[in-house]
Amino acid sequence: MDKHKMNEENTIELRSEEMQDILSRPPHLLVRSGISVICAVILLLIAGSFFFKYPDIVTGEIVITTKNPPVWLIAKTNGKIKELNCSDKQSVKSGEILAVIENPAETADVLSLKAFIRDFTGRDTARHVSTLLPENLQLGNIQNVFSTFIKATTDYNNFLSLGATQKEKEALNTQISVHKTYTFNLRKQLELKQKELEIAQSAYEREKHLFEKGTISKAEMETAESAWLNARQSLQQIKTTIASDQVESAQLQESLSKLDIQYQREQNSLLSNQQTAINELQTAIENWEQTYLLASPINGTVTFNTFWTNNQFVNPNDKVLAVIPENSGKIIGRIKSPEAMSGKIREKQRVNIKVNGFPYMEYGTLQGEVKAISLVPSENNYLIEVALTDGLTTNTGKTLGFTGELSGMAEVIVDDRSLFNRIFQPLKFLLRKHVR
Repeated sequence: MDKHKMNEENTIELRSEEMQDILSRPPHLLVRSGISVICAVILLLIAGSFFFKYPDIVTGEIVITTKNPPVWLIAKTNGKIKELNCSDKQSVKSGEILAVIENPAETADVLSLKAFIRDFTGRDTARHVSTLLPENLQLGNIQNVFSTFIKATTDYNNFLSLGATQKEKEALNTQISVHKTYTFNLRKQLELKQKELEIAQSAYEREKHLFEKGTISKAEMETAESAWLNARQSLQQIKTTIASDQVESAQLQESLSKLDIQYQREQNSLLSNQQTAINELQTAIENWEQTYLLASPINGTVTFNTFWTNNQFVNPNDKVLAVIPENSGKIIGRIKSPEAMSGKIREKQRVNIKVNGFPYMEYGTLQGEVKAISLVPSENNYLIEVALTDGLTTNTGKTLGFTGELSGMAEVIVDDRSLFNRIFQPLKFLLRKHVR
């Protein structure tokens, strides 16, 4: 009952003349002012959206280096550092051995063998090897290949010193020389027999003529005929002997030719074995150098990333030393950009670089510009070259220290669009799609 009365009272109050007057005539200035402020704020937001930009960026790891970057010498095997031949910041020459990892071979012995093999020719003999190389070389893994080389060289040396085939050739040449004398004598005998035949034939024809005239007896004619026939038979025998001699002479020449071919074949085979052994030895030396030696590939300055000493242990793929080239060139950056995002990257786009070790809130960022993009990806990444527009000076005016290589994260500004464009671009896309 009380609640019903209260509701009636409220209803009466809401419908009173004073309330109706307020509702029928609101404060016009407040409404106009509020609407104006709201409209102004909206217009400011819309106008600002044309000027304030929110860029699209592609991020990737970057390495700041030089046109001729430092060369890292990486351990290929595990072991202690047997020889450390350089110190930090030391100038070195190309090919200089900076460190040797522990191995069974003596470095000096292997290098002596390498120098010897470089000047060795296939026709050098074992005597030449023993003269120029020290005895009892300690070659470690190269020892077996070196033994094969020594055997091949010794076989060639024995071939030259013993000369069995050559002696056979000399004996055969002597036999051929003697045979030529014999052939010459047969030719002389042939000439004499031909003259004897001519004389016997002439005597026979004369006796026959005399017999036909009845001057001599038949017995005398037959005696002349028998002498003529004997001379013919002797001449024929000489011709047969000469023919046999020609066959024998051809056989001797053929045997000499076979010995020449055999000698050349044996020599070529031994030289080929020796050359194969040399090639295998050179390969073994190169493998040993690549595995155990850390040599400078260029002229430059050594820098350590760790304080190395003798007998310190290294693992495979450890970056032991770096050599900074003498002429390093301009400082550049190289970005590895994911393949999926690289389609937006173009030359001359702006790049912001945050360098590891230099917090960007304190030091700022380096400024760069895209100079080149690789044509094909490598390991699902495109390589992008960046030119540092202000060098190593950040946007806050601080200059970063450079020791040959810096790393960090790069942000490539691929599309610097305004907020208005970003807001209405989806609506524009939907509108076009709906119209179609």
